[in-house]
Amino acid sequence: MNKYVAIDLGSSRISAMIAEVQNDGALKILAVESKAADDVKHGIVEQVSGAAFKVNEVVKLAQNSARIIEDIEQIAVSVNGRSMKSHPVTVNRFVDASKIVSEQLLGEMLEEAGNKVKGENIAVYDVIPVSYELDGVKHDDPVGQKGTQISGKYTIIYGSALIEHGVERCFDRTGLKVEHTVTAIEALSTAVLEEEERETGCALINFGASTTTLGIYNKGSLQKLIVSPLGGKNITRDIMELGISEEHAEKIKCLRGSALVSMIDNPVLIQIPSVIPDSKPVKISTEFLATIIEARLDEITQPLFNAIKNFPDRLEGGIIITGGGARVKNIIEYINERTGTYARTGHHTDWLSDTNNPVFLDPILSQLAGTILLTDEYRKLHPKEEEKKKKIKEPKIPKKGIKERITKGLLDFFSDNNDMN
Repeated sequence: MNKYVAIDLGSSRISAMIAEVQNDGALKILAVESKAADDVKHGIVEQVSGAAFKVNEVVKLAQNSARIIEDIEQIAVSVNGRSMKSHPVTVNRFVDASKIVSEQLLGEMLEEAGNKVKGENIAVYDVIPVSYELDGVKHDDPVGQKGTQISGKYTIIYGSALIEHGVERCFDRTGLKVEHTVTAIEALSTAVLEEEERETGCALINFGASTTTLGIYNKGSLQKLIVSPLGGKNITRDIMELGISEEHAEKIKCLRGSALVSMIDNPVLIQIPSVIPDSKPVKISTEFLATIIEARLDEITQPLFNAIKNFPDRLEGGIIITGGGARVKNIIEYINERTGTYARTGHHTDWLSDTNNPVFLDPILSQLAGTILLTDEYRKLHPKEEEKKKKIKEPKIPKKGIKERITKGLLDFFSDNNDMN
């Protein structure tokens, strides 16, 4: 069994998970620790020293909770940010004189695909093969097949290079080595999506604190990524405008809030201490609270729902939601009403071994769990004794399950050219 440490640099909390991936592939979570933090904004580490201090703190706490004596030297991290987008790319190549597709050829095509997305202060964070065609015939794995011309379609995930730079600066100060980096959407999809949903098509929505992310999957691969620059914190701030503290606003949102006004059958008044000293308590109707939440949810989700509606293929798997914002009461009914599509809450419980503490079933931990699962696959492909700092040169085959697929980590592609190719 291999032990892993995963870090989530969230905009409201910095968290660490220590877990083992057992021989049967099941995940045994040993410890999870987190600290409130405001060092990361929209995926960019703005307060490097503060973030590094909290990373070391949560890793040490998790290490103690897991009763691990040996020093922790390397971690895995997932990245996301307001600037992240997807871009489809096609690469066409002639097969060499052997007429047999090689791994080297696919690696060159993968590199060319990543290099097609260029711009000042732009970094490529993932290059995902969607499909291959060899002489017009589709192949899941064309290596070893005979042919003359091969075409590869890819989804490129790119965004501000500041995301990458912030992560590097943060972990340089921690003394921890980043073994593997994955995009948050791929970590989440690994943890919460079924293989059939990926294949037949589905939409994964992660309701985060400062951003809300949509990943559309079809034919086994990520097809589109959209990040809305609004999240659960925006709803909390709207509630704070009534004259209450952030702590009370967050609490009332989670305990008494509703995503739909129509689901409030018997409105009641809630009395909450005012943020102004010596003032009378603020009285808030649960119906008015739902009005605030529903209005902001409409603003957050409209571009995401439009993307789902306009996606050319039918998404048979429906909409799967995750993240802290997915805890808002009646949000499934809200999505059903707005989209007319089946929706469910995603969870990582199918990956967990029977010996896990029930506290680790919390869906908020899915991103950390997915990060560890993907890092386990990465480590299998990159044994420590043979590990090399490769960039984008090894081929990736668009396969359907985690047992066959590995998400590429952080890729560095920079150019002074602002134009998209």
